[in-house]
Amino acid sequence: MAETIHPNGPTLEAWRATRRENRAAASARLDNRLGTWSSFVLVLMLLYMMIGTAPYTHEVTVDALSGASPTSPLNRAIWLAILGLTLPIMWFRRSEVLALGLKVWPLLLLLLWFGATTRWAIDPGVSNRRFILYLINVVVSVALVAGLGDPRRMHAALATACAIMIVIDLVSWVVLPGLSMTDIGLAAIHNHKNTLGSVMLLSSLVITPYLLFSETWKARLFWTAMFAGCLALLVASKSKTSLAIALTALAATPLLLACLRLRAGAIWAAAAFGVATLFAFCFAWLAWNYALGQDPMAPLRGVNFTRRTEVWIFALNQFAQHPVRGLGFGSFWDVDPAVQPSLQTDLWFAAETHTNQSHNGYIDLLVTVGAPGLVGALLVLLRWMSRGLGLVRDSLRNPTIENRDALPHAVFLGVFPLIFFVHNFMESSYFSANAMLGILILLFGVDIDMRHAPPRVQRAVRPRPRAAPLAVSPR
Repeated sequence: MAETIHPNGPTLEAWRATRRENRAAASARLDNRLGTWSSFVLVLMLLYMMIGTAPYTHEVTVDALSGASPTSPLNRAIWLAILGLTLPIMWFRRSEVLALGLKVWPLLLLLLWFGATTRWAIDPGVSNRRFILYLINVVVSVALVAGLGDPRRMHAALATACAIMIVIDLVSWVVLPGLSMTDIGLAAIHNHKNTLGSVMLLSSLVITPYLLFSETWKARLFWTAMFAGCLALLVASKSKTSLAIALTALAATPLLLACLRLRAGAIWAAAAFGVATLFAFCFAWLAWNYALGQDPMAPLRGVNFTRRTEVWIFALNQFAQHPVRGLGFGSFWDVDPAVQPSLQTDLWFAAETHTNQSHNGYIDLLVTVGAPGLVGALLVLLRWMSRGLGLVRDSLRNPTIENRDALPHAVFLGVFPLIFFVHNFMESSYFSANAMLGILILLFGVDIDMRHAPPRVQRAVRPRPRAAPLAVSPR
């Protein structure tokens, strides 16, 4: 029987193919436009966080009536505007945003506890405002990560913002030295020399992967010039914490990459060797001091980290009074003077200077959100650290074209959480109000969670038993 062929079959199939091609082309155009828009919003957000609402304002402004540092209403308006700029991204990428929200569930669970602590904060108004700001930061971070998608586009946007900031600060230093310099170091367009140090620390972490993996001499020359300017600004800022961390990261990154190339067993062996070496050094130091009759802790007894230890002791004493509930999210420094604990004392950091942090992010979390909040925050940060290193390891050990292109951004995502973890021992930025690095760890943490691929579950393949020969029954 002859097969019946519909006369319009080939024409209908060609029309369907054309429709599929048009839809694919329209989707590609939408992806490109959303990626471009997301990059633009990210660069704007980074530049705002780096510069702030009051450029060249190097002195702390204190409200004459309240004695506290006033919060500019412009800051809230700008963050609401940034949130508004991400609305098109959230609409066109709503399925990706919802999926990404599920991936960052530990962060959302932690925010539930932070929100609960606002109910018993010593200054509920300030605590609620700062908590809402962090909710906006999280939503913006999720939207930008979902809109950018491609790691090369994300890293290019970060590098663009850092390059613009380096040029602005260098021009400010050369053209306006009087406005740029302070008595304690170069601040340039920023509000403090430590802010410039943090910005240049971030810039060095973003630029270094380009120096390591650039394929053209023009790119290497450009980013070498940017890195030189970044290092000069970092030195001129006299921000000792940021400079020490940047130099350490620069020296340790190649070693870290070499270790991540190794097999899992070799990595554990190297870690065990490092721990054993540390214990051996400590034992030798104790034995040497015991033999000479000296105090092994003598070199540390005079160290106060520019008098930070006095602030730490005060903050820890406040934590001991409220070890579980804390004083409320963001409700310890820069609150109503009638309830701010430090202003109820005659300690030097309350009477002589305007102190708005403990210079230790983990102590500030202990005081504000209690021991449960600190444990949750550390678990979230350790999760980002391990997953970030996992991204670097996957890119190094699976040399596909996709992984090679993603390697610069993967290196940055692997290094930044480690640097952030160390930086918060001397500065407070983890869930601190309006702290640039504290907002960026949310953005990069969400980015890490999006790119993390769970390990495949490999089923153990059991060898099949050899089949017994068939018995042939005689006929």
